[in-house]
Amino acid sequence: MTEQKRQLPVSIIVIAVIATVFGLVTAAIIVSSRGPQQDNPIVVLPTVSVRRLGVDVPAPDFTLNTLDGKPVALKELRGKPVLINFWASWCPPCLQETPDLVAAYKELGQDKVTFIGIGTQDDTDKLAKFAKDNSVPYLIVEDPKGTAGDSYSVLGLPMTILVDSNGIVRKVFSGPVTTDQVVTEMKKLG
Repeated sequence: MTEQKRQLPVSIIVIAVIATVFGLVTAAIIVSSRGPQQDNPIVVLPTVSVRRLGVDVPAPDFTLNTLDGKPVALKELRGKPVLINFWASWCPPCLQETPDLVAAYKELGQDKVTFIGIGTQDDTDKLAKFAKDNSVPYLIVEDPKGTAGDSYSVLGLPMTILVDSNGIVRKVFSGPVTTDQVVTEMKKLG
């Protein structure tokens, strides 16, 4: 019996070592399959969200204020496709993608789509300056505490969500988007 007691802990240790090695190999394969991250820069946010926003689910509703204090609710924007872009004035990749978003908005036309830029965890004056300096023609609202961002599982900036005219999430982009990506995907939403 004494020899059996000694073998049991050794067996458990061997199993634990094998499981650990398997886990490390699996993690290495997953990380290496993602490819280089240089092509898709993103600024990581401090957040409590641990889930990911899926597609083909209702877009979480929010009511946020424009830079001049007027409330805007997502549910009031139904009827045409909506592009929601989470960004901040202090985010270099956000600055990089802004000309593409402006160009896509102009190409698609405000009659057919709604763009809403959500300034996340930022100062109102800085958001206003960023929007003015970059000639942003679409709606800008602010999410100073990141509560809307958390409901959308925003872990980094920029993040862009495409919502169809019925309020269903159809596409999620992490990192900067291009004009072509936005125009192509928004046209699919009608």
